[in-house]
Amino acid sequence: PEKKIILNNDNDENRRLFESCALKGKRICNPIVDWTDRDVWDYIRSERLPMNPLYEMGFYRVGCIGCPMAGKTRWKEFALFPTYRHAYTKAFGRMLEVIHRDGGRTKWRTAEDVFAWWMEDFQVEGQMSLEDFEEWRSGNGE
Repeated sequence: PEKKIILNNDNDENRRLFESCALKGKRICNPIVDWTDRDVWDYIRSERLPMNPLYEMGFYRVGCIGCPMAGKTRWKEFALFPTYRHAYTKAFGRMLEVIHRDGGRTKWRTAEDVFAWWMEDFQVEGQMSLEDFEEWRSGNGE
């Protein structure tokens, strides 16, 4: 049978209480592998553990603000923390400056166009696709 390497940072449904890590050659114990979300929250409350205040604000997932893994809740994140939206658009603007300075082509006209693409708003006129990027990289899109 084919051997499967399980990395310790994945969330595979087949995780077990005790596992062997082939990568590090160690035996691993996952003490809460079979806990439900409720079990975790009950433990946090019973032990009065400090928690990220974003959970108190209704967030169920805490990570990077604007992360694509957060789906459409990113709009809420950017509404609550507009400084981050500004940082994203500023970075996208700088990216466009470099592309244009170096003679590159893009269908995005403004940093807001890139932001709309990032937020998966498919209404952006002239949105660049992966195929467009590959043509630009290979020099065939001129």
